Amino acid sequence: MTEALVESRPKESHYILLGSVDRFMTWIHRFTSINPVGKYFFLKIQYGFLEDIFTRVYRGFLTLFSGSIYRQFKDIIVRSSSDDEVWIVATHFGMAHQIGAVKQRLIEETGRSVKLIVQVTDDTYQHIWCVRGADLTFVPSSFVKAKFQSYAQKENIEFVGEVIPYPISPVLCQKISGTQEPRSKVLASHSGVVRVAIPISGAAVGLGYLTALVKEINKLSQRFEFWILVRKSPFTEMFRSSVAKQLGVNLLVGKDDMEMITLYEQLYQDQLIHLEITKPSEQLFKAILTPDLVGGSLLWLTSPVGRQERENLKFLERHGLLALSSPQPSTRAIRLPQSPDRAAKMMTQALESGLLENLTKNSYRFAEGSRWSNEVGADGTRQFWIKTAEKLDK
Repeated sequence: MTEALVESRPKESHYILLGSVDRFMTWIHRFTSINPVGKYFFLKIQYGFLEDIFTRVYRGFLTLFSGSIYRQFKDIIVRSSSDDEVWIVATHFGMAHQIGAVKQRLIEETGRSVKLIVQVTDDTYQHIWCVRGADLTFVPSSFVKAKFQSYAQKENIEFVGEVIPYPISPVLCQKISGTQEPRSKVLASHSGVVRVAIPISGAAVGLGYLTALVKEINKLSQRFEFWILVRKSPFTEMFRSSVAKQLGVNLLVGKDDMEMITLYEQLYQDQLIHLEITKPSEQLFKAILTPDLVGGSLLWLTSPVGRQERENLKFLERHGLLALSSPQPSTRAIRLPQSPDRAAKMMTQALESGLLENLTKNSYRFAEGSRWSNEVGADGTRQFWIKTAEKLDK
């Protein structure tokens, strides 16, 4: 998402891109995805009074160690030659809380106007995303906005929220080239190559499932071509070695998050991707794109890990985008069974039955209620900057 906002920023605007490395949360996510006891405990502290305790403790921890962030931003602001207002866009709650804690001090000591804009990166109303000191918070749905408003009022936090479609890279929001065949035409044929993207999350979870799924699909059909994007790390070494030996697999390996984003966007530009197998995390929001767009592949979703992924699925359900039993005309994502062999049979049968053709036609339209919600479509990045300018009087 960060790259999508950078690419769509107003012309002539200068920016500095800073990473947010929350090793604790990354470790927690990886640990709880593979440890049943850890998963149970972590889910428990994401709800009710335990969530409130965790939020207060972790928020306090973040603000207590905000000195480094303060010094970093003060140096950036002082060194800039412009007198313009400074907009800080945070797409991670960790950095957002730290900036919120030092924002007033930055204003007083630099003499510059500083604004903090937060973009929530899942359709989740976890309280940790409600940031004290934020001037504007963007969320993917009215449902989440209402939840945050209620919590902010209870906690005496000033909250200004705006609903926009989830910001997706402009590269993925372009129309498919006229020289390329529509996805539905390839999927309707009996011999065309079906390209499947499989991006591996930074936490590197579910690798055994994906290895088995690719193997089972290859047993049932030779039409699938897999493009697997994975970060080079000790956690993925065995997976990369194993999956690279399988039929029809193309492995794209990045050394860091920035390179992974570049590889992902380049893949969608170079190849017409028909299907994507992914977690119900950020990638899930490509379901708000129509099939005639570069990023409009049909999504096949693995099991959710953590509260935010479960709530992302609820977002799709509210818009009729997720197939709960039998797919509907509005379906843009399908849940995969937990068994790799059952999942492989489901995917190959969907191809052979013509279902995939029907769900990827360029004539696809969102349901009327979804179109009026301002929660779907490819306009998120443009709306982000327009509404930021409107709200902050710039």
